[in-house]
Amino acid sequence: MSEDRLEERLHDAISELEMVAHSIKPPEAWREFGGLTTEQFWRVWPDVGAWGQWLWQLIDNERGDQAAPVDDPDLDESGSAG
Repeated sequence: MSEDRLEERLHDAISELEMVAHSIKPPEAWREFGGLTTEQFWRVWPDVGAWGQWLWQLIDNERGDQAAPVDDPDLDESGSAG
């Protein structure tokens, strides 16, 4: 499967999961969802959650590096005179 298609599928899956998460609280989902859904969630979530956490950490690290303050005073564009 192409990376573009994988990205599209991930985007759609995140959107759907977000909609579900905003629509029902976990205790209600646990009581209301059928056995097949809860079994599948219980079985796959550890791997999916770990994969998502790893991806989130990579993105967060990249964003943190980009947002880090400049350590070189020659590159500081804050407008303050030194």
